[in-house]
Amino acid sequence: MNTLLLAITAIALVVLVALVLRPLQEQEQPEPEEDERISPLLRGINYLLSDEPDLALQEMVQVARLRSEAADVYMALGEMFRSKGEIGRAVRIHQNLLARPDLPRSLHLQAHLALALDFQTGGLLDRALMQYQKALDIRSDHAGALEASLRIREQSSEWLLAEELLSRLERVRNTSYSSHRAYLFSEMASQCCQDRDQDGAAEYAARALELDSACAPARMVEIELALQATDDQAAETGIHALWEHSREHFPLVISLLLEYEKFYKKRAVDLLRAFSLQGRDAELVLAWLEAVANSFSRQQAIELCSELAFVPGTLRESLRLQALMGEEADPHAEFSRQWRLTAKNYSCEECGVEVVAVRWQCPQCHAWGTLHPKQKEKV
Repeated sequence: MNTLLLAITAIALVVLVALVLRPLQEQEQPEPEEDERISPLLRGINYLLSDEPDLALQEMVQVARLRSEAADVYMALGEMFRSKGEIGRAVRIHQNLLARPDLPRSLHLQAHLALALDFQTGGLLDRALMQYQKALDIRSDHAGALEASLRIREQSSEWLLAEELLSRLERVRNTSYSSHRAYLFSEMASQCCQDRDQDGAAEYAARALELDSACAPARMVEIELALQATDDQAAETGIHALWEHSREHFPLVISLLLEYEKFYKKRAVDLLRAFSLQGRDAELVLAWLEAVANSFSRQQAIELCSELAFVPGTLRESLRLQALMGEEADPHAEFSRQWRLTAKNYSCEECGVEVVAVRWQCPQCHAWGTLHPKQKEKV
């Protein structure tokens, strides 16, 4: 059973205890309708424990009808509607709760957070941010609301606002997120680079590298700025630094180097050849071959492969080479090319998710800098 069902079960149990104990606390005899309320609640809990959420939802609706004044019942019902994908119904339930003048103060924060999650699940990020802000107005140190707002700002590429939220989260948790901040600065640097703001790009890239010398995207921004300025020495220094601090992501810079053909032929070819021989780095060689084939020609890639005397050592390496070098009519080469289009090339060290193209932030667990190139293919 997933975490959400466990949480809903816990809420339902709390409601059940309240139904049973309240008459005892008030020293009154239970009213007949109490039994009517308890019965569907017990059935609902049983369905939840049996992993039958549809039937559980029907019973919780019945509980809500019999106990319309119980906010906790509606909170549980809203959670169940959201888990079923019925976002509109979940939103209406939580909005109606917040509109009730008799809603206990203790539930306002919970209801705002639930409504924010409804909107976030439905993709209405602006409305979700408004509700998270209302929750933070009630409790400014709520880490969950801060973190959710941070994720939305990152998802919307609002890097400055994300960095502000990260600072607040650091103060609340008394923890440093320097590496996370470095990646936010690198995103700001990349944005400035796209906007042709070289000074801003250089400043943010430098701030990122001060925080984390292994922040590959910031290092690549520095290399790109040097290439744009035709500062060959600075570009070469940046390339050496990328190799030293972020070797596994070093192949990503090759496509950038090929865009500056003069520098590539004058300096980068010798650098790449030296690096590939130094570490016998198959990922570097294969990325180089693929980039040459895409930017120049397949024939040049074949000649480079022969010059480097590259021999694949794993199934994955063989498939990549076959996809690149194989003849058009070769069925094995055609299979390899189809595989290459959809092959998962990076995996997250935190959650294990696999993706095709590199991402600096994991799309599943949202950690930064945790996606690493896969070395072997599962068979």
